[in-house]
Amino acid sequence: MKYKLIIFDIDGTITKHISSWRYIHERFELWDTLAFQYQKQFLAGKLSYRKFCELDAAHWKGLSEEKIREIFNELPYAINVPSCIKRLKRRGFKIAAISTGLQYMAERAKKELGFDYVLSNRIISRKGILTGGVKININHGGKGSISKQIMKRFCVKPHEVISVGDSAGDIPLAKSSGYSMAFNSSDKAFSDIVDYKCKTKDFEEVFNQIVSISGIST
Repeated sequence: MKYKLIIFDIDGTITKHISSWRYIHERFELWDTLAFQYQKQFLAGKLSYRKFCELDAAHWKGLSEEKIREIFNELPYAINVPSCIKRLKRRGFKIAAISTGLQYMAERAKKELGFDYVLSNRIISRKGILTGGVKININHGGKGSISKQIMKRFCVKPHEVISVGDSAGDIPLAKSSGYSMAFNSSDKAFSDIVDYKCKTKDFEEVFNQIVSISGIST
C-alpha cells in the first residue's frame, strides 16, 4: 500500500466545532467577554501562544472536570466521521490525531473511533477540579515537528503519510506529509497549499479520496 499512516487534525476536521477552547467558553457564556479579546491579541501578535492558553485556562479554575467531559461528549463529529475512520482502519491504515485543542476530544477519538495515537494540549485538574493551569504539548505552528515524531513512532516515511486538516495551523502538518487534504477549510492559505480540497462537509469525501489515491477498493 502506497500510504500507511493518516494524521488528522481534530477541531474543525473530525468535529464540527472549530475550537475546543472556544467551545468551553461558549458553553459557559464566556466567549464574548475577555476570551474573545485574548484571541484578538494573540492573532495580532500581542500575546505569546503560551500566555494566550494560560489566560484562557484561568477562566475555568474551579470547574468540575466531570462537567467538562460531559459537554465534550455532546460535541458532534463531522458528518460520517465515525464510519469513515473505522473503515480506514479496516483497510490497514494507522490512524493518528494531533490537536492544539484540548484532551477531551482527543481522548474521545481514541476511545470511540480507535485512533492508534492522539496528542493534544491539556488543561490540568487536581482531584477532579480544574486548577486553571495548562500543559502545552503542541505549540501553534508546531504540528510539523510532532508529525515527524509520529512517523518515527510508526516507522513510516513522509511519502507514506496522508494528512487532513482545516486551518492555517495545519500548514506545517500538510507540508510534512506525502499527500495533504483540506476538509471544511477555514483558511485560504491552507487550502491553497494542499493536494486536495474537499468540496463538501461530508467526511465520506475524505474517505473516498484516500482510498482512490491509495489504489484500494471502497
